[in-house]
Formats: sequence, structure tokens, C-alpha cells
Amino acid sequence: MNETGMVTEILEIFWKEKLRFAQYCFDELASFDAKTFAEKRTSGKSAEWTLQQMISYDRNFSFFLPLSLRISGFFFFTAFRDQDIEKDLETIRDKYRPPAFPTHFWEIQISKASDLKIKATDPKVKEHCESWKEVLIRLEVKLSQVSERDAYRKRYTSLTGIHTISGAINNSTEFCHYIWNLHMVNPT
Repeated sequence: MNETGMVTEILEIFWKEKLRFAQYCFDELASFDAKTFAEKRTSGKSAEWTLQQMISYDRNFSFFLPLSLRISGFFFFTAFRDQDIEKDLETIRDKYRPPAFPTHFWEIQISKASDLKIKATDPKVKEHCESWKEVLIRLEVKLSQVSERDAYRKRYTSLTGIHTISGAINNSTEFCHYIWNLHMVNPT
């Protein structure tokens, strides 16, 4: 575990972006009632389905992360340079190519998953949001166990491919943002 019990600096940059996105989704879902939440949109998917996809993706990330770190410990990966991480991030962004985050997205101030605020009043919507928050809290604990040294060495391996750990966090955010835009913002 790293000395402070916090997410290391290189990972924190991407983790905070992930948390901003989750908070943005919670804020957008705050006004939904159970009917609106379950109702299919013009994309053919409901807000409930969309949120379940994001929860599922992050639950898989949380499950695969410690396994991936253990497996990668058997291999002697050289340290990644910032350029390697940047290349990984560019590949992920090219894969999803979602529209830019909303302008007010960057105004969201959050530094840890336990600070996520769920404003939904409908019990069903609130339950789903709390489920995602719990997954993110567990994932943050696992990320906080990655040392600064390992953050530059280890690779994350999952069904989505092999990434740097920074890239894996970014992949999670980009995937969720893509799903959100596809079914919630611009349903077609």
C-alpha cells in the first residue's frame, strides 16, 4: 500500500475525472422518478439500463484489477514513461470519440468516492446510484494500494484489453461517457 493510503498522483488525475463523471450522472438522475428511470428512451434503452451497464463495467474493473496486478507481478515490465501513458490514453479516446464533457463538468470538485453526493429522492433511482457509489469506493481502495512505482510499471489486463493502470481508469470513464451520451444525451 502506498504511504498515504491515497491514490497515487499519476492515477489521481484520471480517478478525479472518473469521480466527476459519476457525480455528473448522479446530478442528472436526481430528478428522475421510477417511471422515467425505467422508461425506454428513443435509443431503445432506459436510464436504468444505462446506469446498470456503467455499474457492471466498473464492477468488472474492480474485480480484475487485483488479479491483473498479481499476474503482471510475474513479468518484469519496464517502467512506463509519461509518453507511453499518453499513447495509451490517445488510443482509448480514439476508440470511443465521445462528445466533449459538458462545460460545467470541470466545475465539479471531488477528490474521493465517499464524497459522491446522491441527490435522487426516488428510492429506485437512489438505490442504483448508491450501488455505483459502493463499487467506486471499493475500486478506490484497490487503486490506493498501487504504489507510485507500480503505477508506472504494472499493466491492467481485462476483457477490454491491456492498458496502463491510468489508461484502465480512463477507459472506464470513456466507456461510461460513451454509453451515457448514446442513451441519455443523444438518444437516436
